[in-house]
Amino acid sequence: MAGKWVKVGVLALVAAVVGGALIARASNVPADAKYVGVTKCRLCHMEQYNTWKETGMANAFKALQGDEVKNPDCVKCHVTGYGKEGGFKDVDSTPAMENVQCEDCHGPGSAHVEAAAKNLGSEGPWEKHINKVPENACVGCHNTHINFKKRAEELRAKAG
Repeated sequence: MAGKWVKVGVLALVAAVVGGALIARASNVPADAKYVGVTKCRLCHMEQYNTWKETGMANAFKALQGDEVKNPDCVKCHVTGYGKEGGFKDVDSTPAMENVQCEDCHGPGSAHVEAAAKNLGSEGPWEKHINKVPENACVGCHNTHINFKKRAEELRAKAG
C-alpha cells in the first residue's frame, strides 16, 4: 500500500515541476525586460495604483527593522525585483524598488511600457509584454507553512 502512495507522490512532484516549467515558459515578459517601478505603472493604471496604495504591500519595506533592510532573507519579500536586473539592490541605490509593487507579480515592465508608449491610444501589443498574475504568485512570500511573525522574531533575536 505504501508503494502506491510513493508513486502518487512522485507523480505529483513531476506534475508540479513540469507545470512550473510550463508556466515559466509561458511568460509574456521578454528575457531582457527590466524593472521600471510603480511610478511608471501608475501613469496608465491609476485606479490599480490607488488600490495598491491601500494595501500592506505598498508599505512592506517599512515593516523591516534595523539591519533587516540589509538581510536578504528579509528584504526579498519586502521589495520589488530583488536580485534581478533593475530590481532592488539596496536602500541607497534603488529606493524606488522598495515595497512589493506591480512588477513583483507581473514581471519586469520595461517592454510593456515601451510598447504602450509606441502605441498610445490604441489597443496594441503591450499586453504581450506583461504577465497575468499566476495563481501561485503569492506563495513565495506568503506561505501557510511559515509563521512569519515568529520567523521575524527569531531573526531579530539572532541578530540581537
